[in-house]
Amino acid sequence: MIIGDRICANCNQGYYGNFCNNCGQKDAHRYTLTHILHEMVHLFTHADKGIFSFAANIITKPGTIALDLVEGKRKKYFNLFQYLLIIVGITTFLIAKTHFLEITMQNINSFNNTKMSAQLANLQQQSAAVLQKYNNILQMVLIPVFALFSWLFLGRRKYNYAENVVLHTAGSAQTNTIAIVTTLCFFISSNKSFFLIMTIISLFIMLLSFALCYRQFYKISWGKALLFALLVYICSYIVQMVFVTVIMIAYLLITWH
Repeated sequence: MIIGDRICANCNQGYYGNFCNNCGQKDAHRYTLTHILHEMVHLFTHADKGIFSFAANIITKPGTIALDLVEGKRKKYFNLFQYLLIIVGITTFLIAKTHFLEITMQNINSFNNTKMSAQLANLQQQSAAVLQKYNNILQMVLIPVFALFSWLFLGRRKYNYAENVVLHTAGSAQTNTIAIVTTLCFFISSNKSFFLIMTIISLFIMLLSFALCYRQFYKISWGKALLFALLVYICSYIVQMVFVTVIMIAYLLITWH
């Protein structure tokens, strides 16, 4: 028996009010051009759940947002995981367009006066090109790695591993949002000193992001947050280097044959 003055178009459940009490869908109405335009504007500008509002908040409050999501306060936020996919896609596109990793590698070798064979130089450039192209995959793979070490160092008593994945998803969303700005800077200048300065700034932003996440999420001091940020980053960097090396060896073996 259907109870209610309305029938949900999604699940056929009877209900009263504006939302189905079974699936949560809002009362459906016919699409019009006005409605479509409203939905598109609403997506970007809604005071609580708009993507622009979320982008501004994720820069300054990644740990707070993660903590709210873990504690069940999710309705007011734009979907974190959806936002991450969007923002990582944008940064991957910009990194590829600026040839960021390839140029950075060249500049590092130039500063170090590194002399290498043509074959080794070509291998290095190939590696940088692959990492640029698949930056989005690398970003996603690193989140559970970061989460593992933050859980081991900080979270085992209070938060489980999955909740640390949420924390580092928010952290990755923050750093990738900032990376859009820093990567765009590489369109301004091709000076190698500028590239190295921006690379150092990017590394500093990563560490500061980790620290801010831990301070807000775990409610610890800046000193402890920075210490754990450094520990997590170093351990994750070692795992990252091993992972990247294995992937590159596999890639080169496939391409050489």
